[in-house]
Amino acid sequence: MYKCRVLLTFHAGTVNLPLTYNLIKRFDIVVNILQAKVYPDEEGQLIVEMQNEQSEHIQEGIRYLESEGVTVQRLDEALRFDSDLCFHCGACTGVCKGGALTMAPDTWELVVAQEKCLFCGLCIDVCPVKALSLEGR
Repeated sequence: MYKCRVLLTFHAGTVNLPLTYNLIKRFDIVVNILQAKVYPDEEGQLIVEMQNEQSEHIQEGIRYLESEGVTVQRLDEALRFDSDLCFHCGACTGVCKGGALTMAPDTWELVVAQEKCLFCGLCIDVCPVKALSLEGR
């Protein structure tokens, strides 16, 4: 199963179109919405995980979205962790909704699991040394 995470930015003219529905029906893509900020007649953003047996279907779906005026940004490695800044206080692990941030039990060092990140940004807000950031946000 091929999957990727993307940030979709819908401009005011595209928010009301059934684009997510078309991804599912026309391209046979499983769409898992991880985060949504969409308002009628305003710019909106979705963070979605798209899955299909063939990567070509995902690429076709992305081309379709772009042809409809949606900005698509891949988020494969969007959570950035600066280990040089981090002093492993664990504050970020307490707010991580997806379980992407944990402390290694043997070393008490921060462990980042990109595939679990929900891109909520809460970890960034609580990090006292700003060792975490989200690419493109």
